[in-house]
Formats: sequence, C-alpha cells, structure tokens
Amino acid sequence: MAGQANSFDTDNTLEIQRLNLALESAGIGTWELDFQTNKIRICHRTKNLFRLHSSDIIDLQLLLDQIHPDDIAALHNEISNALHQPAPHSFSIKLRTVVNGLQSPRWVLCKAQSHAAANNITRLLGSFIDITDDVDDATAKTQAQKALDEKEATLRTVIESAPAAIGLFVGRDLIVEMPNQAFIDIVGKGPDIVGLPLREVMPELENQAFLQILDDVYTTGVTFQTFGTQVNIVQQGVMTYNKYDITYSPVYDRDGNVYAILDIAIDVTNRVNLEERIRQSQMQLLELFEQSPVGIAIIDKDNLTFTMANPFYGKLVGRDPQDIIGKPLMEAIPEIEGQGFDALLQGVIDTGVPFVSKEQSVDIALDGVIQTIYVDLAYQPQRDNAGNITGVFVVATDLTKQVISRKKIEETETFLRGAIELAELGTYSIDLATGIFDCSDRLKQWFGVGTEAEITFDKMYAGISKEDLPAVVEAVNHAFAPGSDGHFDMEYAMVAERTGVGRVLHAQGRVLYDETGKPVTMIGTAQDVTIQREIKLTLESQVQQRTEQLEVMNEELAALNEEYRATNDELSDSNHMLQQSNVNLQQFAYVASHDLQEPLRKIQSFSDLLAKRYSESLGDGLTYLQRMQSSAKRMSDLIEDLLSFSRITAHNEVIEKVSLNKVIYEVLNDLELVITETSAQISVQDLPIIEGDKMQLNQLFLNLISNALKFRKPNVIPVIQITGKTITNANLPASAKVIRTSHLYHQIDVSDNGIGFEQQYADRIFQLFQRLHGRSQYSGTGIGLAICERVAANHGGGITVTSDEGAGATFSIFLPA
Repeated sequence: MAGQANSFDTDNTLEIQRLNLALESAGIGTWELDFQTNKIRICHRTKNLFRLHSSDIIDLQLLLDQIHPDDIAALHNEISNALHQPAPHSFSIKLRTVVNGLQSPRWVLCKAQSHAAANNITRLLGSFIDITDDVDDATAKTQAQKALDEKEATLRTVIESAPAAIGLFVGRDLIVEMPNQAFIDIVGKGPDIVGLPLREVMPELENQAFLQILDDVYTTGVTFQTFGTQVNIVQQGVMTYNKYDITYSPVYDRDGNVYAILDIAIDVTNRVNLEERIRQSQMQLLELFEQSPVGIAIIDKDNLTFTMANPFYGKLVGRDPQDIIGKPLMEAIPEIEGQGFDALLQGVIDTGVPFVSKEQSVDIALDGVIQTIYVDLAYQPQRDNAGNITGVFVVATDLTKQVISRKKIEETETFLRGAIELAELGTYSIDLATGIFDCSDRLKQWFGVGTEAEITFDKMYAGISKEDLPAVVEAVNHAFAPGSDGHFDMEYAMVAERTGVGRVLHAQGRVLYDETGKPVTMIGTAQDVTIQREIKLTLESQVQQRTEQLEVMNEELAALNEEYRATNDELSDSNHMLQQSNVNLQQFAYVASHDLQEPLRKIQSFSDLLAKRYSESLGDGLTYLQRMQSSAKRMSDLIEDLLSFSRITAHNEVIEKVSLNKVIYEVLNDLELVITETSAQISVQDLPIIEGDKMQLNQLFLNLISNALKFRKPNVIPVIQITGKTITNANLPASAKVIRTSHLYHQIDVSDNGIGFEQQYADRIFQLFQRLHGRSQYSGTGIGLAICERVAANHGGGITVTSDEGAGATFSIFLPA
C-alpha cells in the first residue's frame, strides 16, 4: 500500500513539472511581493527577463533598478493602489526594461493581484510576459503577436498532452475551450463539447456545488482549490462517482479583467480509496487494540518508556493507561523493581530474540496492596522500516484466577489423599460404558486382582464370598437403575482363597451422570472393617451368655419359698435392671455394627465401658479393644486437628483488637497441668496489641507452646521464652514468606531448650501430616504446625523456624504492624 501511495505522489509531482514546463514554454515569469518586508520572490524566468543573477528573494528596489526610469512611477502607483484597495485588486501594465543601464528596452506585460490575510493586505502575486522589443514598430508587433501565437500553441500542446484533465471555461457562461483528451474522457461526451456551455455539456453539475464555485471564481478572481472531492459525472449513460484534486484559476485579459477560468482536475479516486481503506484499517486496529481482552503495551528502547498501553494492560497493572504512557517502566510500575522484567526487556532489545513465559508470577500493587498475579507473558522486538529495533511489543494474558483455582484444587487433592491414607481406605471408579474398574493399589490387594491391565466386574466379583455376592450384585444394579438415588452402600466378606486374607469390607459408591441424565461413572471407597466385625460378634456372644445367666438366676429365685419374697422382689428389680443392661448392650452392638458411620466418640465411650465392666471376661479380646481404643483416639485426634485446620483454612475470621499477652495468658492457663507436671519455666515479654482473630491466635500459640513442652529433653526442665519486637521490611528474613507487604512487622519469637531437629527439615514440618519422630515416641497428627502457618498467613504474615538437633528451636511469627 505504501508503494501505491508513493506512485500517486509521483504523479502529482509530474503534473507540477509539466505545468512548469508550460509556463517555461510560454515565457511567463512569476513573482510575489511581501508588503511587510518589501521583499519580492521571483522565478528563474523573471530573472532571465530582467537579467538578474541574485537569489530567488530580493529587495524590491533591485528589481526596480532594471525597469525603465519612465515606467517606474507608473509601477509604483499600481503597487500603492493594490495596497490600499480592497483585496483582491488586480492591475495590468506594460513596462520597459533596461539591460546593464543601456537604453535598449524590452517590453514586458506585468499583471498582478493582491491577497489579504485577516482583512490585511499582505502580498501581491503577479507575472511578467515578454510581449515585444518595440511596441511602436508594426513589424515588431507582428512578431510579438506571432510569438504569442506560438507560445499559445505550445501551451495548447502541453495542455493536450498532460495526463491531468485541463480545460478553459470562457466567459460567465463557462464556454468550454481548449479541453485536452483527459478532460474529454472524464466528461464522457466525446470531442464535440468545444464551444458549448459547461451547463449543457455536464447537466449533472446542476445539483452540485461546482457551477456556483466557478461563478464565484469568475466574480472574485480568487483561485479555488479542493482535494479528493467527489464529482458525480454521467459517462456513457452511467453515473460515476470519482474523486479529484481540482484547481479553478482565473485567467485575465490584457486589461486585467477575468475572461476565463482554467480548470485542472487530477483523478485521485484510487489514491483516496486507498487512503480511506488504510484509515479504516488503522481505525479497526486501534479499536481492536483498545477492546482487546489481553494486556497490550509498547515500550520504547530509550529508558524502557511506555509509548502505548491498552485499557486491559492498565487494569492488569492497577493503573490508568494514561498515567503510565510516557513514563519509564520503573517509574510507572515501581513495585516490579527487583523482579527482573527490566533485564528481560533489555535482553530482547539487545538480542532481538523474543521472550515467552507461561504462568509468569508478578508481584503488583492493586488497590494499594501488593498481590501476586499470574500471566502468560510475551516480549516481541519492535522494528522500524530499516529493521532496527525500536522497542518491545508486550502481550500479557491474565491467568490469575485459573492458576489460583488449580493450586487450590491441588492442595485439596493432596489433603484428601492424605486423609484417605490415614483412614486406610481403598478407592475405585467404574467406567459404566466399558465396565472397566480403576482401583487404588490397596483395593487391588484386597480383591486379589494384582496389576492386571483391565479389571472388570467379573474379576472384582470373584473375590466376594458366595453368600454375600447376590446382594452385592443387586445393590450395584439398583444404583445404576433409572429412578435410583445412585448410591451404593454394602458390607460383605471376601474369599480368603482368592484374596489371600479373609476380610470384611464396607464399600460405598455414588453414580455420576452426564447432561442427559445417563449414568456414566461410579466412584467410591472401601474400608477393611474385619476387626470391628470381630468385636461385634464378641459383644453379641457376651450379651447372649449374660442373658442365659439371668434366665437361670430367675428360675432359682422363683423356686425359693415365700419367706424370701421380699428378697425376690429385690432380685426382680435387679433382674429388671440387668435386662435393661442387656438391652443397652444390644443397642450398643447395633451401633457398633455401623462402625465408622457413627461418631468416633461413641466408639470410645462404649469401648471404655466394656473395658471397665468386662475386662476379665474379654480375655484376649481386651488386646483388640485396646488397639481399637488407640486407633479411635488417633482418628479422633486427627479429625479434630483436620477440623481445626479446615476452620482455619476457611478464613472465617472475626477481626478485632487482640492483646497477645492476654492470649498467651489464656493458653498458659489451659496448659497449667502439663506445666506443673514438667516444672516448666516460661517467661513472656510485653507483646503488642494487633488486629486479628482471637480464636486463631489462641490456636497458634497453644500449638507452639504445647509442642515446646512435648518435645522436651528427658530429665531436663523445659525453659520457654516468648519475646517480641518490631522490625522493618528490609530486616525481614528471606525465609519469611509473608502474605501482605508492610513497612513494619511484629516479630514474636517462641524459643525452647528441647530436643530440636536438623535445620534441613525447617520447611517440611509446616506441611500437613509431616512428622520427624515416630508415633511411639511422641503423640500427634502432624497437623499442628500446618495450622500455625495457616493462622500466620490469614493475618498477612508468615512463620519460620531455626533449630539444631539437641539445641532447641525458635519459632518466629511475623505479622504486619
């Protein structure tokens, strides 16, 4: 497109050259007098007429010196009149020239017209034509006329050969004269238009402005120009709508009166259409740039200055685009200093190699708070026409929501996997279209299917006892059936010969449907409840034995004589109480049969009751009961800690002013028994009052102090120190990953003289379910410190630990001040 536009410019330049050629051929010199400076601009033809060898702009007096003395006064008068008459004022005068002071004059026709600006006459435009060497000599006049005729013929030839449409409109009726072929082609009426009025030649102009403009030019003598103007012309019976650069110039007679108008029209339709298409393309590109859903900016290589940024880029960096355009990168977005983006941009400028980064993290100030966003980032070198790099084209796509959502899903999956492992569950999913199972390794082991490539219903059913299999198949088919709630819940025994171990499994499942309501997948879990079933059978047996004993006692009591009736009544009451006890035991057995579906606290309560009342009768069963109690206690502790962690993670904070000294006092009060038993020495400095959630902060310090008491050295009195101070952002340790940026932070240190640990495990201990010691050495679930880290994060801060094995540990909490 640039090449086409240049071709049009070349055509226009060619037109000017041809017009100059016409003036050259006609011997017409031009001049322009500036009344303010009294300077006159002359062309080279004027210089030749007056034998001047100076520059194009000279003093008026220098030109007057080349005019015959007898004619200078007349020229002065005409110039003075033009200065004082309303513009445009025209004059025509014959002058004689002198050559080198000799009295051999040449006759020159001088024509001029005044022009005004802001109602002030500022300049005089005119021409010189060499008309004769001696107007008094008839032969000279004839020769002059002949010369004029030749010049006119030359002008006609030039006009005829010009590619621009040129024609002369004579008189107020605008009689068409001297049209060249280009003019005839545009009019489209053939060559017989000479001598006809323009209105008759082109009646379609009646409803257009051009006839009135021509009349105004004829009346005022003021040249009219317009560029890229549409003209509606009927050519061969068809209306055309081309665009032209048009000039209407007045033509004067010897008396200085307008007698015709010279029309020069250049067809610029292609150029104008091309320019319009270019303009529309630019507007479309600008609109796309402004409305783009991705951040776009251009950064100049000089000082990495923003030259352009669209609205979405401004939203991405938390600023109005107009506030960053024209500013260097580090001035416009100062918080990204030290994140390396200036070096990346400079590298693209220096090497010309584009830079692309997926899910690039950027710490940016949004609403005055430093936040981490994630973007797909691309830096593309921008080049000029010569291929030199001028800057960088930046494209940034916001992926913050997607990345955060994925990270949360990954955290949830990790949490669930940990919970499943701790609960010792097997998991499965079934593709109902193919009947293929996808099972966890634990479930494969329980069903004895090994590592087979495809696990089908038949292979899974083969591991279930024949007694339970029909009910299992019926329950599975019912879950798939239309109108079913899609749930599966069964307990069944496994075949020892098939699976290697005789087990009782409790399986649950749920069917997932597509958008049409068609079942597509079943997912679920299974748990080994063999021990629970054994306990249930033992309990039921004991209940039966107890019932039989009561029946024997009742028979013996019934055989006693009357004198023991009162005693029988007491025994009857006792019997009633024992029967009620049996009913309670039966109810307990029923509840225990639902194992993990009932709250663990009931398992613990009933197991405690059994241990107290029937420890001697249980025999070896007491060992199983104790194992169950221990497992239930661990599971209870785990669930409590998981619930605590879940509550902390849910961000349901109650923000208020909290005195940390008061929080620690309450924690020490809760731990009073342990502190007394261990003779622990605890010192607490003055701590700040902060904005926070009192419950969460209580949980934080409870976990830290109880850990310090738990992990003490044998036979060494625990010493715990709790101190606080205020530090600046610059003094924040590199390992402290705070959530909210602040100028100042409260640092609370909890130090102990316990067993400590190797520093390489400093990050690991804050992860869920992570323990550095066996359960037999120290109790716990591995969740307490994860809760501490979450509480610190909920308050915009962070937590670190420094330790050495055998030298105690110091936990440091950093909270924005």
